[in-house]
Amino acid sequence: MQLTPQQWSGSTRLYLLGALVAVELLMSFSFLGYFHVEPISITIAYIPVLLAGALMGPLESSILGTIFGLASMWKASVSYVMDFDKLFSPLMSGHPVKSLLLSVGSRALFGLLVGLLYQLAKRARHSTLWVGATSFFGPFIHSFLVYGAMWAFFPETGYTPLDAFQSLGSFNKSLSNLIIAGMVLLIWKLTLTKAWRQFLSRVEASRHFRMGEHYHLLSLACIILLALLSSVAVAIYFVNRMRMVLNQTGLSLTDTAYADLLHLQIQFLIGILAMMALVIVFLIFNRRYTTYMDREARVDALTGALNRRAFLQSCGLALRDLARQTDGAGYFLMLDIDGFKTVNDQYGHPEGDRVLREVASVLRELFSGDGFNGFIGRMGGDEFALLLCTPATPEELAWGLQHFLDRVHQIQLGDHQVSCSIGVLPIVPGRTVEELYREADHLMYLAKQQGKDRYVIGPLAAVSTAEQ
Repeated sequence: MQLTPQQWSGSTRLYLLGALVAVELLMSFSFLGYFHVEPISITIAYIPVLLAGALMGPLESSILGTIFGLASMWKASVSYVMDFDKLFSPLMSGHPVKSLLLSVGSRALFGLLVGLLYQLAKRARHSTLWVGATSFFGPFIHSFLVYGAMWAFFPETGYTPLDAFQSLGSFNKSLSNLIIAGMVLLIWKLTLTKAWRQFLSRVEASRHFRMGEHYHLLSLACIILLALLSSVAVAIYFVNRMRMVLNQTGLSLTDTAYADLLHLQIQFLIGILAMMALVIVFLIFNRRYTTYMDREARVDALTGALNRRAFLQSCGLALRDLARQTDGAGYFLMLDIDGFKTVNDQYGHPEGDRVLREVASVLRELFSGDGFNGFIGRMGGDEFALLLCTPATPEELAWGLQHFLDRVHQIQLGDHQVSCSIGVLPIVPGRTVEELYREADHLMYLAKQQGKDRYVIGPLAAVSTAEQ
């Protein structure tokens, strides 16, 4: 299965959105996305907003636009910025509501509009052309909305929405827009490739494994909270120390200069936290992907049981622990489905595959949960093995085996009754997994010789003596 962006899970979308927010903060709080050209400031920090619209949807691009606006408002809230930039700060302009609408409202609206345009573009017949066009005119839309907000709220600046059209005639601006469009289009195309979709499909599939995902998400939330609190503490400590050093050298800071330094330090730490967030998202995706690949290498794709090699390796490790138990070391089971060749010949291989899956499911349900503790392997064809790590009494074991046979009888397959033959060998210290496998396999064939649809409990020597 290859997932489209609409099929991503909530957590995957959240992680990708978090990565774009981190990139937005990095661009907003560094030279990567913000620089001054007299008499106004120029920014390309809207690129993550375009990416959110192209890769995800209007909601995500609106969120990125809001983050973009909040970052712009924060940068304008210091004494050293140009007078024009102070219009973007509710604290510096003297018109808090108007500045909020200018800095945040216009950017949030920008995110919503480009998100809707990308949504239409991706549904169009020539989607590549329209996505590229939306990306090219995205900066113009941003300028139009910002100039429009200035005209509406601060007409004394002399700017009107028509000023945005000046950029369309500028060669440098057109070249910049073309580069931005190429970047967005390239990244969007990469998300449509087979390799990317396969990667995300594997990341999504790993969510269904028992990975303790809620525990890790809680840990991640705690780490982020601690990082934020620590960052604030570091910022305050650093600026206080700087003030102390300057005072000792005969230079004193005014309250305004102190506030500006603290503002800059917090801005710096937000950039560091954004980089940390990108690393965290990368590590989460990498962990999910490697978990999936490790499981794929160890698990039988049809039944979900361990494959032969992984099962025997796991048994070798488990036997070392079981050898230290004093109250019984568990059991090694071998079983196969009676007359499975007839099932395939009479009902077809798809039905045979279904029977294999259901038998494995019953095994897993009865012997891998409460009461019993074990792991299952598919040894090949219709043969399964089970290492039961629970020191069960003979009565408990017999009840579990009979319950398993009864459940297998309930598998629907026309007029045919599905049954299994089982060989059970108690584990004693000093036996290797190969020895257990051979003897349990022999016990399983003894069950077949005795009429099938039954279990035989070893050891083999005791069974042979009883038959004599």
